[in-house]
Amino acid sequence: MDFFTYTTAWIKGEILEATLITIFGLITIAGGFLFWKLGSAPAAKALLLPLVITGVIYSAIGISMYVSNQKRLGYYEQNYKQDSLAFIKVEKQRVKSFQYMYIISKVVATVFFAATLLLFWFTKRPSLHALGIGFTLFAFSGLIIDYFSQERANIYYKVILEALK
Repeated sequence: MDFFTYTTAWIKGEILEATLITIFGLITIAGGFLFWKLGSAPAAKALLLPLVITGVIYSAIGISMYVSNQKRLGYYEQNYKQDSLAFIKVEKQRVKSFQYMYIISKVVATVFFAATLLLFWFTKRPSLHALGIGFTLFAFSGLIIDYFSQERANIYYKVILEALK
């Protein structure tokens, strides 16, 4: 399999991930409205804002990823055909440049999990508990997404290094 086939697989994986993130965001928004509309307890009503905000953030991330990767798919082939070695070097730098984000997502998740625990231990207000649930949902889903994204990035980076040999 040539390098560009791996690149295409990488981009299609990113597009699939973007689609799933967008769907997750939309479902989370719908869930927030359903809790607010159908829930009878104050805790259910309080979930509206945390779930809608989390859903909007994930929908925006997913749509942004989808659009940028669809654009990439179009011009990558042309760039690869013009100068494959230069293309591979640019890809190496691009993949290397976003590795720090995986560390940041783990730190953010840890902070959000800790904040959730504090909110549940030290408050009795349903709105603050709902905020904690929103934090946890945001952190947990971010960890899941980044787990698979990092795995694909590591595989792709190994392919890049192999292609440069």
